[in-house]
Amino acid sequence: MDNNRSLVEIVFTLQTEQFISNDDYGVIKKALVFTQLFFSILGVITNAINIRVFLKQGVTTSSTNIAFMGLSIFDFFSCFMTIPLQACSFVDIIGDWRQGYICEHYNAYPMIIYAAFYNSSIWTTVYLSIEKSLCVMIPLKIKLILTPKVTFRIIMFIFILFSANRILYMASTRISWHVDSKTNLTLPAFIESPFANRFIYYNSLISTTILSSVAIVIVTIATIIMINKLNTYQQWRKKNATVALTSSASSPENSSETTRMSSKDAEMVKFVITVTCIFVACLTISHIPATVILAIPGISVSGSNRNILSVSYYIRFLFILINSSINFFFYIRVSTRYKTSFVEAFPSCSRMVSISK
Repeated sequence: MDNNRSLVEIVFTLQTEQFISNDDYGVIKKALVFTQLFFSILGVITNAINIRVFLKQGVTTSSTNIAFMGLSIFDFFSCFMTIPLQACSFVDIIGDWRQGYICEHYNAYPMIIYAAFYNSSIWTTVYLSIEKSLCVMIPLKIKLILTPKVTFRIIMFIFILFSANRILYMASTRISWHVDSKTNLTLPAFIESPFANRFIYYNSLISTTILSSVAIVIVTIATIIMINKLNTYQQWRKKNATVALTSSASSPENSSETTRMSSKDAEMVKFVITVTCIFVACLTISHIPATVILAIPGISVSGSNRNILSVSYYIRFLFILINSSINFFFYIRVSTRYKTSFVEAFPSCSRMVSISK
């Protein structure tokens, strides 16, 4: 009985007391919006560099290059499409514009397009992790199956799939203009049809929650497989370090498909592992809003603690942008081939990068 009473008191407290005041929320929001804007701009710059480097390497030279090029393009536009909203919101906060909701209406369509690129980025990363896990398991066979042409078609299919459902939603919405009696300004209103409301609900449930959770599970399993196989390969190389690298020098067991993986392939696996680990960490954090709603009683959009929920969404969006913007720094640290291509593409930056021979 006492336990039930205590639980009721906790829920009542959470529903009535404001744990993040409006003043504190304003400060937190300002910091988060500024940080989001920073990573949006950083993502545009770093992914533009990535695109230039992968072009230098030759996009069609391998299926992995095509996938990384697709990933960089999707991340570039994911970051680019968010800049107007972040800049508009930041100006609103700093300048006390008091018409900040206009930003949401003006930028509604760019953010819908952003979602198509972001979801394409997620599943391109999933494809990369699956491809490389298969490469370390059956390297000779999978390279014959997942050719550059097949990879290109898969990446295009992913983009068309997520673009199509966003176009369907956009077709069910419209912007209507009206005169605001308080400000005497002509303002936009983003109007959704009943179909659009149902569509966005189920699309958010499926894409944002279910599919992203499935993506995390797939990428995690694939990464564990890659790490285990890479460790096995490295141990085999240590045992055979003093033996000539000829097929006759290896035992039948060591000449299997798994142990034939070249050092170049091993580096690429490390490359993909780095990307997928960043992906898993950031995408897991993006589930914070749902976790907050489920774990903390009394949290709702209209409740007294709506500021907590709002902050959790700002944090979620921040880590989405981080995931799309920082890959460059890990690429240039992990991959010798990327470093070499980066120096060739940007000779003036050669002093900034040390390339191990």
